[in-house]
Amino acid sequence: MALPVLGAVAKFLAANGTRSAIKKYGKQAVELAKKELSKRDKAVGDMASKANVGVKKTPSPQSIRRGQDTRRDNLMAREEAARAPKSPREEVPLKFEKGGKVKKKQKVRGAGIARKGVRPAKMY
Repeated sequence: MALPVLGAVAKFLAANGTRSAIKKYGKQAVELAKKELSKRDKAVGDMASKANVGVKKTPSPQSIRRGQDTRRDNLMAREEAARAPKSPREEVPLKFEKGGKVKKKQKVRGAGIARKGVRPAKMY
């Protein structure tokens, strides 16, 4: 296929997409145009990377602001964690008016999932 036709196929492909380009030009022409487009993109990328060697990028104001916001949020989170009351290291058993400690193998009335027809647990 001639090179000017590939250029037209490539333009149509970029503008309208692969499916419509295949309908208009055929699958083989679209595949060749895709290869040409990828070669062009690679060449442009290589030239751009060579041109920017040693050039320091200046960050955009948005990225600077994003970094400041992140630092501020982290600092606030650390300060809140320092101000929050510390949880006790050992668990203190609950104190009830009646009843005693429940052993591991014993079952407590009303514990578990409530099912239809089951009365709610009574507070003794």
